[in-house]
Parts: sequence; structure tokens; C-alpha cells
Amino acid sequence: MHKSFPTALVDGDARPGREGGRGRPAFEHEATFHVEGLSCRSCARHAEQALRALPGVRAASVGFFGEIAQAIYDVRVTSEREITQAMAQRGFTLTAATGAQPSERARLDAGRFGLVVALLANLIALASWRPTRAPEREIAWVELGFTLLLFAVAGPPLFHRARALVRRGVLGTEVVTLACATVALALGVLAMLFDPSHAASIMEKLARFGLELDGLSLAAFEASGAILGFSILGLYAHTALLTRAFRSLSHAASAREARVRRVGAGGVDERVACALLAPGDRVRLGEGDIAPVEIVLDSAARVALPDGHAEDRAGGQILETGARLLSGEVTGRVARAPSSEVAAAADAEVHRAALRIERDARQRSGKSFAHIASLALSVASVSFAGFAFVVHALLGRGPFHPDGYLTAIAVLIGASPAAFLIALPAARTIAVLRARAAGVVVKDPAALESLATATVACFDKTGTVTLGTPRVTRLAWREFPDISILEDVAALQSCATHRAGRAIAHHLAVAGVRPGPLDETPDVRHDGVVGRARGALVEVSTARPGDPLPPDAREGASVVCVRRNGTVEAWFELWDPPRVGAEKAFRALFQRGLGCRLVSGDGPDATLALAHRLGVPALGGLGPVEKALHVRDLQQAGARVLHISDGQEDRAKKCPADVSLAVAPGALPVAVPAPLVLSDDRLETIAWLVDLARALRATLRQSLLVSVVYNAAVIPLCAAGFLSPLVAAGLAFGEALILCGNAARLLVSPGLPGKTSAPPGLPAAGALAHVRTDRVPLPP
Repeated sequence: MHKSFPTALVDGDARPGREGGRGRPAFEHEATFHVEGLSCRSCARHAEQALRALPGVRAASVGFFGEIAQAIYDVRVTSEREITQAMAQRGFTLTAATGAQPSERARLDAGRFGLVVALLANLIALASWRPTRAPEREIAWVELGFTLLLFAVAGPPLFHRARALVRRGVLGTEVVTLACATVALALGVLAMLFDPSHAASIMEKLARFGLELDGLSLAAFEASGAILGFSILGLYAHTALLTRAFRSLSHAASAREARVRRVGAGGVDERVACALLAPGDRVRLGEGDIAPVEIVLDSAARVALPDGHAEDRAGGQILETGARLLSGEVTGRVARAPSSEVAAAADAEVHRAALRIERDARQRSGKSFAHIASLALSVASVSFAGFAFVVHALLGRGPFHPDGYLTAIAVLIGASPAAFLIALPAARTIAVLRARAAGVVVKDPAALESLATATVACFDKTGTVTLGTPRVTRLAWREFPDISILEDVAALQSCATHRAGRAIAHHLAVAGVRPGPLDETPDVRHDGVVGRARGALVEVSTARPGDPLPPDAREGASVVCVRRNGTVEAWFELWDPPRVGAEKAFRALFQRGLGCRLVSGDGPDATLALAHRLGVPALGGLGPVEKALHVRDLQQAGARVLHISDGQEDRAKKCPADVSLAVAPGALPVAVPAPLVLSDDRLETIAWLVDLARALRATLRQSLLVSVVYNAAVIPLCAAGFLSPLVAAGLAFGEALILCGNAARLLVSPGLPGKTSAPPGLPAAGALAHVRTDRVPLPP
């Protein structure tokens, strides 16, 4: 399999590969599709083989559980449209991977929805306000007609969805719904066929077994129709919520494939692909156009954001990717043109996370409170249904008393698992999608939930708080210049993996210094490189405490010492500027109650200088082991640590932090081992991500509370016979709507970063030096 492609999607479990990704050629793109018509695992295997056999496809994977196909293809040979057409010729329908899975949204359309609402309303009206003059048998025939129509309209989507889940090895609530509706319909039909006024002899025989059908047909037909109607309406609500959540992702994907009008030097427009745009290019948008990249507007405009809200933007403000222009024609300059290949790979990671959420909810895997409560609810509903049936059989006149069946059906329908199968997965999926819209790729949804409890944020310096592009500003000698030392340094730094080492190697190469011969293979360490050259031990590493420094060193610059046989011979002075908005990001995190600190492998002087500018405590000169020990000390002091790095160091030594976030703009998320990946350079997004995580945690807790209170009240009432199946189905549907509405709040709150003003009263720079140091002291 391709080195940068994740392992196959087996049962919806996509485990991203740890290696590769950054070295993927620019002509290799990743695409994600929904596959319709996968009836079994063998079909998924055949689809994967057909996809891999297409010209230009380097790697492919098809998941049966999530009905997702992902492929890495060569843009010089094929395209997504050609792949879709070729797979259609082979009997597989591929569509854009947005919204719910094909099996979930199959046969759900506006006409069916309206017909279900009309039939269900008429059935409820007959059950609530029965005509006093009309005979009961005529009303039963009318209700039978409504029930059969509901079976014809609402039955196929439920049956299609139930069959798809059963083939994946999951027994969904749709199976229980169809079974209860069928049993209730059968009871009503029996009541009409064995009318006491027409078949007295047969009724006498059946009465010996306790089967009394007189007056049962109305209640049975009402129960059957209500069960089907309310179930399909709940499915519509769930599908609409997922479709709304995936809207921003689908808009961004369609925008990447579009062609835009680029204004040439002579003012003439030319249509070019979005992949050819570069920062600074001037583009023109017309009314209704979608912004394919971030654009700095030249004039005021009214736009519709990806989340559906309309806003007025002034000239000089940024128009986000995926936003639709509502006003007249405007021009602007490209602010940021991310690689379409990287964006597609990020979208693929989001789809994998959504599949993992759906799989865990359906298979009820895990040991969290939600999974345990879901299993407890299933056991409780079955137990109460059996108890109600036995009690009615004992109190009645036989084991086949109709009231026992209807009471058991009411218990099974009234016990609502909507919180575990709809609300919690939908809330997690919405949070993952909103994070993607803000530039954060969530590879592990559990990490996003853990972020809500973080109390301390430990930042790495190089590549995280700084841009990660150090450059050599000065070379100072302790005594006299020696070109042989520079040749030895060039040879050692050719093996360096740290950014500072690569910057020194580039500086020497530009200066025309050729690498000299080495006596042995150099030893690459976390703070530098050591090796033997010309019979001497040469070391290029970060300045240590006690090392002599150049007298006129720039404050805040990193100093790298060149040692020969333990004696400092020269210094390289490097400057790596901090990211724009770093100070604002630290203050925003402090305002949200998180203590921030720098934990860097760079020199102590450079680290403390940057920390003083940001107003946070810091430790410098630490290797991966020392950083891990520092994090462990913070955890033992009672803190929950968020570790923020560039994602590269975690490959060698995984940090034991509670949550890890990597700042890796332009990198493929599959190549970054951290569960949370910030795909741009705006550190302010981290504070917004904390708000999103806390809002997600609050939503999950509220949904669980509503579900526990509802089921604790409704299940005993249904078992006692106080609630009919019709009322139980209506209450279950109402609870599902409340939970969906609660999850839908995450679509708009919190607002995307950069769209809201900073909270007033933030402390000034340099005023955060003692943040939480009384609770979480710095280790010695």
C-alpha cells in the first residue's frame, strides 16, 4: 500500500499511518466518496479491487460499515470525475462524501416526508377525536387504511436502513420498530377478522386461551401507524441534522474543484483552476459565487458564511473559504491559498473520524458512561417489556391477552435510545466538522472531549510559537576564523533533523562551504550533532548553561555553539520570529482559565526572552525526556496538560500529556501523529477550540441528563399501562427532537474564530508571569 495512505477501512475503523505523508508528490491527491449499493462485505472488496485497478489510482480503500471509498490518484492521469464515471461503468455509484451515509438517507425526500406527516396527523386526529355517531368498525377500516399507507410510505426507508445495519452486524432500533409495528398491525387485523358478532363459535374457542379481540382493532391500528410515522420523522430529523453539519465541508470541496476568474495584468479576466492561485493574486467574484480560497476584499460586500449566517464585510476584511457572495460583483486578493491536496487529505481525516463516531455508537463499544448507559437502557426496556407481558398474562385470563402485547410494545417504543444513537454521535460529528471549518483536523474525537478539561497548556517554541523557519543572522568567532571548522560543521549538519541544523547547513551551502570528510557516522541528538572529523571531536549544539556567549548577542536570538574537543570555537546566531497573534493567543487561553508556559529544547536565554515577551513562565534547554518528565510533574500536581508542538518530535518520544495538539500548517494530517492538528498558523484558533470542546462537553452532559430523566419516567409508566403505544411513540419522537435541537446548537455556538471581538479586560502583555504557579509549580 502507498506509504502515505492509511490502512484499509475495516468496519469503519480507519487508523491513520504514522509514517510518510509529508513526502507525497504534489501530483498525488486524495479523494473521498460515498459508495451506494454495498450489500455485503464481498461487495466492498470487489469495489476496492475495481477502484485500485483504475488507471492513475495509486492506493484505494473501501469501508463497508461507513460506505466510504478513499483513493490516492495521480492528477496527471485521472480526476475525481473520471474515477466516478469509471466506477459507474463497473456497477458502483460514487458520490461526494457529504452528509449521512447512503443507507441512512435512502428514499428520504420531501414528498415522502409530507405524506407521512399528513397520514400521521389524520391517524392522531381519529385517535383523539373519534366521531360519536360513526360505528367503531367503520373507524377501524379507516384507520387500517391509514396504517397500510404508512407501511407503504414509511416502511421501505426503515427496512432499507435496518437491513443495512444488520448486514454490518448491528441490531438497530429500526428492527425493533418494524417488529412492534407489524405485531400491532397483526393484532388489529385479527380483531377485525374475528368479530364476536360474526364468529361466536370461533371466539369461544379463542377465549379459552385468553385471546379477547373485542374493541382492540382501533388501538392496534393507531399504535402501528404511530410507531412507523414517528420513527420515520425521527430519521428525517437525524438526516437533516447531519446534512446541515456537512454543508460547510461540501461547500469547501466544491469550491476547490471550481474555476475562478483571475484578474490579469491588463485587467482581463481569465478562468483558472483554484490550485493555480497564489497569495497576492487578484480574483473577481460575482453574485452567488463561492470563495474557493481566503480573499481580502477590496470593497464592502454582503456574504453568507459556511454556517449559514449572513454578514456584511468591509473592504480589507477576509472572506473565508466556502463563503457565498450575496451582493454585487467584487474583487479581492488571495490571502491564503492552501494546497487542494492537503485540504482533501484533511477532509478525508474528518470523514474517518465521523465513521469512528458512528461505529462506536452503533456497536456500543467502549467503557464510557454513555456506552454503559446505552446497554443498561436496552436491558431495562426488554426487562420491563417482559415484566409487563407476564403481569398482564397473570392478571388477565391467559398468556395471549392482547393488553399484554400492547403494553410490551409501548415499553419497547417508549424506551428511547435517541441520546446514544442520534444526539451524542451527532454532537461529536458537528464538533469535528466545525473544527475542520476553523482549520483544525480532529483525528480522534475523544481528544476533543478531553481538551475541555485541560488546565495547563505547554507550548514548544520552535515551529509552534515561532514560525519554524530560523535563519542564520551572524557567525561569530571566539578567536580566529577557521574554514576547516566550517567544513566539519557543514558535514555534520547535513545529517541534522532539527530546523536550526538545516538552517545552518543551508547558510553554509549558500556561502560556498563544502562539507569535509568525517571519520565516523555522526551522532544526532535532540540538541545538536556530534561526530569526529580530522581526528577531533566536533559538536554543534545549543548553548548550555555556563557556555561563553558572544558579547553582542541579539536578545531573544538562539545561539548554537561549535565545539572542538570540548572548547567553544564559534557561535551561530539564529533568529526565528514568533507567529503573528501568538501573544493574543496566550492571553485568550489565560482568560479561559488555562495556565500557559513554554517548554523548549532551545537555549534558556532565547526561551526566557520569548517567554518574557509573551508573559508566561518557561523552561529552556530540555530534551524530549526532560519535557516528558516536566509534563508528568504537572500531572502529579493535579493539572491536566495540553501539549502543543509541531508534531514532529512525538515520533521519537510520545509526550505523556492528556491532550496533544500539533501546529502543522501545510502538512498532511495523516503524517502528524497528534490527535488534533492545526492546519494553519493562527494560534488564536486554539482558544476557540477550547470553547468548542467545553460546549461539546456541556451538550453531551445535557443530552445524557435528558435521556436518563425521560427513560426513568416513561418506561415505568408504559409498563404500568398508563401510556398507550401511540403516546409512547409520540413522546419518544419529542425527546429525539429535543436532543437533536440541543446538538444543533453546536452549529452556531461558539462562533468561528476571528468573527467575534476579544473579551474586554484582558491582562496586558507581561502580566501573566505567575499564572497558576501557585497550584502547579515548576519542577526544579
